Amino acid sequence: MGDGLNEGVVGDTAKLMMHRLIVRMLRRDPSLVEKAKVAHERQASQFADWPFVREWQGLLALPPKELASKLISRDREMVRLRNTSPFYLAEGVDFGDYHARVRLRKAARRVVKRGLDAQPELSVPGGP
Repeated sequence: MGDGLNEGVVGDTAKLMMHRLIVRMLRRDPSLVEKAKVAHERQASQFADWPFVREWQGLLALPPKELASKLISRDREMVRLRNTSPFYLAEGVDFGDYHARVRLRKAARRVVKRGLDAQPELSVPGGP
């Protein structure tokens, strides 16, 4: 888009936003965890030896409140794991609408830009 934002950071922010929406869905419908487990089983058969399979298996076994907290965590582990989230493939979760994805991406760009704008300028030694 020509605004100089790091596209990786924008993508990670969009995935965090999607997982915040997923947590809202989970609070309304706890059976979504079981649906994610079904989706995870499909992933596990396809990517059996990949580390994320075991990691998501452990996450999906957590109590609902703890799982919800992890899903929206900003720690590096969850930033990485959101790339392979079984919730994207779970029945009842649909981020397939093109216009909704465009809105989500634009919102993520605004969040990232706002974060950058809020950072104080770095002072350069010997600078003006």
